[in-house]
Amino acid sequence: MLPTHWACYFINADPTGLEDDQIAAADAWWQETFSSRAASCVDADEEYGFTAFHDAAGYCLATDCTIYRFLLTAPVTAAFAGTPQLAARP
Repeated sequence: MLPTHWACYFINADPTGLEDDQIAAADAWWQETFSSRAASCVDADEEYGFTAFHDAAGYCLATDCTIYRFLLTAPVTAAFAGTPQLAARP
């Protein structure tokens, strides 16, 4: 559950309407939450409600929040035996 005002930024990479401090808070939350894996926001519920208790409490005060869905990709840390290695691009 995250602030609804982050939805357009997370889903469409469009910060229109957000203040600089709101963008910085969203970026900081994203970096802390997804620092060890790749992620993309794929959806946010249309229903929302005002709450002081949400998953971005350290970055945002009480606000309207909704449920977000993210597509997560685990980082590649080691190659499996028999897996071809791609050559590095120049």
